[in-house]
Order: sequence, then C-alpha cells, then structure tokens
Amino acid sequence: MVDILINKLGVVGNKEIFSFTMQNSQISVELTNYGASVLSIRVPDKTGKMTDIVLGYKNLEDYIKSDKFLGATVGRIANRIEDGLVKIGDEIIQLSQNEGSNHIHGGFSGLNKKVWDFKQIDNGIEFSYLSPNGEEGYPGNLQIKVTYTIEDFSLKINYKAQSDNDTVFNPTNHTYFNLDGKGDVLEQYVKINSDYYTENDENSLPNGKICSVENTPMDFRNFKKIGDDIECDFEQIKFGKGFDNNWVVKDYDSGIKSVAQAYSEESGIKLEVLTDFPGLQFYSGNYLDIEFESRNDIKIDKRCGFCLECQYFPNSFKHDNFLKPIIKAGEIFDKNIIYKFN
Repeated sequence: MVDILINKLGVVGNKEIFSFTMQNSQISVELTNYGASVLSIRVPDKTGKMTDIVLGYKNLEDYIKSDKFLGATVGRIANRIEDGLVKIGDEIIQLSQNEGSNHIHGGFSGLNKKVWDFKQIDNGIEFSYLSPNGEEGYPGNLQIKVTYTIEDFSLKINYKAQSDNDTVFNPTNHTYFNLDGKGDVLEQYVKINSDYYTENDENSLPNGKICSVENTPMDFRNFKKIGDDIECDFEQIKFGKGFDNNWVVKDYDSGIKSVAQAYSEESGIKLEVLTDFPGLQFYSGNYLDIEFESRNDIKIDKRCGFCLECQYFPNSFKHDNFLKPIIKAGEIFDKNIIYKFN
C-alpha cells in the first residue's frame, strides 16, 4: 500500500506548487509539480536508518533560480543539440540556443521550469503538461504525461506524449544520487552494462563516433569507484572535467532491461537502473557548486552527486548513425525509467 501526503510549497505566477510524499514500508519518495521533479528519495541503509540519497535544495525559490536540473524532468530534448538544429523529414528547425550556439535540456525554459498539472493515481502521481507549438522552437502541440509510482523498493517513471504535428521528444530524469547521503561520491561504485560509448568533442557534443570501452577509463562493465579514473589524462574525461558521456544500451529495442548499477560500501545502499531508452548518460557532477543550501546532509558541491540519465543519444540530429527521437503526428511516445533500490 502506498500513502501519499500533499503539502503546499508556494506559488509560481498564479499557479500553486505542491510536494507529494509517496511512501510504502520500504521507500519514501517526495515529488513536486514544479518541473515534475524528484525532491528526495529515502531508503534504509545497512543499519536500517532511512537515508535521503538524492541532492535537493532547501527552498522552492532555489529550484526556480538554479540551472542544475536537480531531480527534474528534462526536455523536450535532454542533453545537447549542436547549433540547436533538428531535422524532421526535409524541414530543418531552429531550436533556442541556450548554451552558446547549442541547445541543451529543452532551452531557456524547458520542462524543468514548468508548473505541471497533477492527479493522484494508484501507487503514485501523474503529472501532465501541454507544451505548445513553437515553445523553445519545438514544433507541434505536445501533450506530455510523466507518471511516478512506487512498488516495493522501486521508483518507476513512465513518459507518454502525443503531438498534433510531427515533432521531437527525448525526456529524461535528472536526479543526482549520493548513496551515502553525505560527502562526495568518489568512493561509490558504478557499473554500466555497455561495451560502447559515444565520443565527445571538446564541447561535450558527440562527434558521431561509437567507441569501444575496452582498455579505456570508460570501461564500467565491472564495478569501479567513480574516483578511480576521474582525474586521468584520457581526453574524454579531460573534456568533461570528469565523466560526462553517453553509453550505448545493449539490445535497447528488446524491452526494459538493467543498464546500470551503483552501490556504496559505507551505507550498504544499492541502486539499479532499468530502461527501454537506447542510451545512458553518466555524469559525475563535475559542474555542481555551492550556490544554494541543501535540504539534507549532502553539501551540494562538485562531485557530491552522480546522474544516470536514460535517453536517446545526444546530438543525434547531427549524425546519420544515431537514432532520432522523432514522433509522428498522433503517434504515442512511451518510455520508462526504473530506479530499484536494495
């Protein structure tokens, strides 16, 4: 059984912002309709103590001001698009350019900055938002639903969308995890079930090359501490000032599967990520800073959290060999991310 508690956080414009705490006997997850975001995830550590394992700000105002996407639903397109250009059929479309000449995470005011409608459903909350034609340059009126449910030790996220015109859509969840609930993440372990990653240029844009992880610091096929290679001279790590690449999901089109795991020896908490997206971005929090006060014991600073963002490949419209997140008019987009704790 899942209990849901609702509290008012404030007002943005003329719209009320709420928090929703979903909990069962194993896990507690707090959400908000501002950005359809995850505010906290509490699970028991090896001693049974409930521990908040994600980064979060203390105040709603800080979420409004911040550009770090803590816990947010990101899109319409997550990650980077070179020059902000996408192509649908023969039409080239200019999206907003909010990172120099490039487009990142949905633009100047992406899904993370929207106030979503909501309703309570069995075991969770459904958020909905109508992204109008032309918003941040995106074509089509896109009706989006993001559903969060909890079951046993799992948080399940489902994305559904439908447009009245051909468009593009590649959402993700941008939760930063810290499985100790404090300090940095350098002693925590990550495993990524992938043999290949997409190579970046110096601007963290994939250049179209799909490279083997074999004999490189990008090899996470076995558990490895995040801090082991994070300061090495490997070009990809130097470009990102740490890990910030997309890994290729094996057999992505065969349904929901396990794509990554993480654990902490100190807390005993384990995380597994499952998805039916074709890519996974591993980001080691290289550009986090002490800008706002944390809501828990984790001081928000460089490398105090890591992201495992399920997605289509970044910069996919630049490269013919990358899948394109195109939705035809009337077609239903339906993708999933599951965070399973242990």
